[in-house]
Amino acid sequence: MIQGIAIAVLAATIYGFLGLAFEVAAKRGYPNWDFILYKQCFGTILGLVVTLALRLPLFEPRVLVLAFVGAVFYVVTCFAYLTASREREIAANWTILNLSVIVPVLLSVIQFHDKFSYSKVLGFAFTLVAIILIGGLGARKMTFSRRWVLWIALAFLLNGWFVILLRFVPEKLSSLFTLYFYGLSAVLALLYKIAARQGFTRASGIYRVAAYGAAAHWSGIMLTMIALYYVGRANGHAGLVVYPITNGLTIVTGVAIGSLFLHQEIASREKWGMVCGIVAMVFLSFA
Repeated sequence: MIQGIAIAVLAATIYGFLGLAFEVAAKRGYPNWDFILYKQCFGTILGLVVTLALRLPLFEPRVLVLAFVGAVFYVVTCFAYLTASREREIAANWTILNLSVIVPVLLSVIQFHDKFSYSKVLGFAFTLVAIILIGGLGARKMTFSRRWVLWIALAFLLNGWFVILLRFVPEKLSSLFTLYFYGLSAVLALLYKIAARQGFTRASGIYRVAAYGAAAHWSGIMLTMIALYYVGRANGHAGLVVYPITNGLTIVTGVAIGSLFLHQEIASREKWGMVCGIVAMVFLSFA
């Protein structure tokens, strides 16, 4: 149990660097679908190398189905988040995205009949307060656009569903899942570009940022699945323990890393929103 929690903390830390990659891609104006395509291609390579090294079977229908569903959710989430990130700073975007942990928590209550305790009520309440604080105007002047609300809301709703899928991946087939997931999402991004008749950009640094983002994302996914396995052996509701850690702690790591490297100012209301988000994760993690 303790080992699983430690791995979840490590995953949350690594996910923080993923937030930096997204922020850089958005602020540099990299075309969304190009960045998604390149990032997922690099992730495919990582998944393939590890899968071959472990000598895993290359065809598992159930894992393939899970990966396809995850790929569909992810490419849309990624596009929505990158679009929203062009308008607000990482403190607002990254916090709201990771508050989407309430989606798998709600599912655990409805689908897996987990007890809906008072702590979860408080968790949902603090989540709502955090979103209101971050979405409003902070200490500095910011534009509150409907476009930002639309895209960050879409990213919020879809991101929670992807992490749910990780609970159903067989323990020994984690790397195979990443191979399928990244490969299929790269294909989806490519098909969209072909249908939209978009060219391919070679913007300065895009390959480097995409590779960096893929490494952080792939590592975070693998560590999250490992944490779920370890915690699941001691706790029947592993998702309620792991997800608040991987989504809650990464709010702090992502915003801290992004603000440090990109020299972004965090408004006072955004700071309080982050605090409320962390408190929400703590309450949601209680049984």
